Amino acid sequence: MNQIISYPYFGELSAISAAICWSIAVIIFKSASKELSPFLITALKNSIALFFFIISFLIFDIPLWYSELIFSDYIKIIISGILGMGFADILFIYALSQIGANRVAIINAFEPAVVYCFSIVMLGTLLTLQQLLGFLIVIISMVIIAYEKDSFDIDPLIKKRGMILQICAVVLSSFGIVLIKPVLTKIGGDIITQLWITAFRLFPGFIVAWLIFLLQKNKYTLIKPLKKSQILWKIIISSGMGTFVALSFWIIGYAYIEKPPIASILGQTSVIFITLLAWLLLNERISKTRVISMGVAILGVILITLRF
Repeated sequence: MNQIISYPYFGELSAISAAICWSIAVIIFKSASKELSPFLITALKNSIALFFFIISFLIFDIPLWYSELIFSDYIKIIISGILGMGFADILFIYALSQIGANRVAIINAFEPAVVYCFSIVMLGTLLTLQQLLGFLIVIISMVIIAYEKDSFDIDPLIKKRGMILQICAVVLSSFGIVLIKPVLTKIGGDIITQLWITAFRLFPGFIVAWLIFLLQKNKYTLIKPLKKSQILWKIIISSGMGTFVALSFWIIGYAYIEKPPIASILGQTSVIFITLLAWLLLNERISKTRVISMGVAILGVILITLRF
């Protein structure tokens, strides 16, 4: 294990692994959103992932409570969980159900820019010239996709509403993850503690998601589709892949990459995987413009990750 952790690109590989797992989960979430409410999907996925974490901790004898942090650290993790795993995830799933996996992934690719802004203000982070160039290339590639003409494919009002919701989700999630960067830096390379923080951050998101769902007037009607075993399995698999495995990889990668914007950009390579999987499995349209944009994004990622 120590040999793997000491690998120079361990953080980058973890972030990319998170992107791949998350992409698979997004495709399944999109499929499930045709029959399930975004409020219920978010509550269920957080519950299932939290269950996986607790079982893993018990199996591997990981303490359920970590007492080495100061009070303000716990508050930061709780706020991060409420914003990122609660409100942001609900907005994300709702936007996903409205405008599709491709468009959500494209908008989400702007997260590095938001993380970069928050990192400058909150952490004083600066990128090297090479990393900044890669950052700009990735963002430009996503702008190209975002301005693709698609009015024939979706109602403009639905697209506008979905985009606004997803932008809000990106802002909340970005603030939340930058907020806990000092906590992750403090614990260093202790993977056990990193996983504990991941689970602890998920807990307030779990509470918020269920509170919002229980406030729905038609909550009993929303539960009915769960009687179908196919829908239930989709939620279990996507929650395991996305909120458990991908989130663990993401937090570990974020902790081992020195500069938050770089971790965020690597995470946004998921736009490439989501676009391809949505085309193959959901029959969502993929054009030459998107192929070119994905190629440009890969170039940006290379500039960011390789140390010339």
